Amino acid sequence: MQPLSSVGDYRFILPAPELRRYFSSYYFVEIATPGGIELDDLLYPEWASARFMLEGMIPASMVPDPVVPVPRASMTGPTGRACHVRCSFARMAGIGILPLGWNRFVGESAHLYADAVFDVETEPAFGIFGAIWRDIAGLRDHREIADVFDRHLLAALGPEDDREDEIERVHAALADPEITDVGQLAERLGLNSQYVERLCRRIFGFPPKRLLRRQRFLRSLAPRIFDPALKWVKVLDASYHDQAHFSRDFRDFMGMSPRAFLDMPRPISKAALRARAEALGQPLQVLQGPTG
Repeated sequence: MQPLSSVGDYRFILPAPELRRYFSSYYFVEIATPGGIELDDLLYPEWASARFMLEGMIPASMVPDPVVPVPRASMTGPTGRACHVRCSFARMAGIGILPLGWNRFVGESAHLYADAVFDVETEPAFGIFGAIWRDIAGLRDHREIADVFDRHLLAALGPEDDREDEIERVHAALADPEITDVGQLAERLGLNSQYVERLCRRIFGFPPKRLLRRQRFLRSLAPRIFDPALKWVKVLDASYHDQAHFSRDFRDFMGMSPRAFLDMPRPISKAALRARAEALGQPLQVLQGPTG
């Protein structure tokens, strides 16, 4: 990788074309803080992600829990809360996993893994990611690591699941800002509400009501990430009744008030999201919609 900047270097690249329905990106992070000081930051609610610590460590936890060491090769399931991270030095490679990718490459019910971190070397459901970890240990060049990701995932791709079109339709509907409640979601899909509830928990990790709330919240938050001068009233999703309604969601998803968030420096996440937006056109994974 390139030499580090004062805080870090962040790269996002697309997987092989055949894998882009299943994985949002591969990402590569190097962090080295001035003087080795520890920085606290937040990862936003997102879909699942496999993370491989090549050097150093990034202790983490779901807010409001205290940060703790995590496995060097880990899987974070879909998250409905921010993840608090702390770091002074680390080299990490990761794979952003879309709901369709979870269905194809993990297969277990996503709600069992939501808002939690697992060791890919000991959790049977993540066997392919354990194999990837063993093959990339010792590699330094991000292009070589991406090639290993592609090789393993393409080999495991197999035949298409007959539910994949339905899962992508649900994903697209969840990402549609015009859909604001579960009734509208079920109507758009032409599916029974109870079936949508079960499908969302199994594939997306949460009930559809929480998924729609998460989308609404992140649509409102995204413009302020890079431009704190914007007024909240200018960016709030139309389905918010008022700013107090948004503030309640903010505490639920981020574990703090909007003011505390704006006062937090967040140098790691700001740089990473800017790099993601430049590379992929969208700073937040969950706002991309299906097909990466």
